[in-house]
Amino acid sequence: MPKQASSDKRETIIDAAFDLFRHYGYRRTSMEDIARAAGVAKGTLYLYFASKEELFEAIARMLAARMLKAIQEAIACDQPLEEQFLGVMDAKLGAVWRWIYSSPHAAELLDPQHQLPDDVFEEVDATFRSIIAKLIQKGVDSGELDLHAAGFTVESAAATLTTAAYGAEKAADEAEFRKTLANIVRITLRGLRA
Repeated sequence: MPKQASSDKRETIIDAAFDLFRHYGYRRTSMEDIARAAGVAKGTLYLYFASKEELFEAIARMLAARMLKAIQEAIACDQPLEEQFLGVMDAKLGAVWRWIYSSPHAAELLDPQHQLPDDVFEEVDATFRSIIAKLIQKGVDSGELDLHAAGFTVESAAATLTTAAYGAEKAADEAEFRKTLANIVRITLRGLRA
């Protein structure tokens, strides 16, 4: 089997499993359901993934890669500081909201019982926090932000903003999520204005 076809089939299986987990939950979705949704034989599914747990980890790694790419794309945009913060926050937290919290099975999908390896989202989290700190430093360097007057360091301002922003994930719908996230960014940045 050519490498491209193998890779495409693997991605098809991951996408099908992700959709089923979001709609029906992890426990209710069987490997047979996933094979059927992916259009592959059950035996073929097991050639790619030995278990549902292995497939769940592959989904998490796919989501992490997509988040990392979206964060990098958001920071590359030439926009005002507040818009850059919102873009980076949405790339990370918005993705989690759209992919996980919007599911009726969010609690099950986030259940620590799934035991994902610690490294799955490690790079995403580190990159996210680093970019938020760099954006704050950019605001200080441009004179838009005055951390000293507000009693913050770059690190403490970044930690405060990201901790507050995680609260937006509890929104009931995407419109409320976006509004809450924008308000958190706006309030934080206004408190740090020079």
